[in-house]
Amino acid sequence: MTSKRADVRRIMLALSDASSLPDLWRAATEHLADQEAELVTVFFNDDRWRRAASLPFTREILRISGGSTEFTRTRAEKLDREIIAAVQRRSQQFATEAKVRFVFEILSEQEIIKIHELLSSESDILIAPISFQGRPIYNEIARLKCQIRFV
Repeated sequence: MTSKRADVRRIMLALSDASSLPDLWRAATEHLADQEAELVTVFFNDDRWRRAASLPFTREILRISGGSTEFTRTRAEKLDREIIAAVQRRSQQFATEAKVRFVFEILSEQEIIKIHELLSSESDILIAPISFQGRPIYNEIARLKCQIRFV
């Protein structure tokens, strides 16, 4: 997955289903141009999505017909897989265009230890969408030793 921590600076690009990939990738490539760094792209699953799907009264409003249907965990997981696949494809495109080695991981917001392991140095940089400030993961992000840039 990623290199040993020797003197390699790590840049983590934090993504979600609502991320603006072009803006986040532009910010990441600005930091990559400065010096040698390792780019790790991480998609953070929003656990609230699955919890909402497990409630018996949760409904999905269909875009085309406006009708509604039961919103189940199975449906939430299917949508999750589709969103992650789309974000991964677009990220791969950006990485190819930028000629950057591509690493893509999927983490839950609850995987705090892994987040701290990935960003353990003050020279590391986390680039995340501004929407993360309103999510439960923000408290953990604020405790990291690394530099944080919200886009």
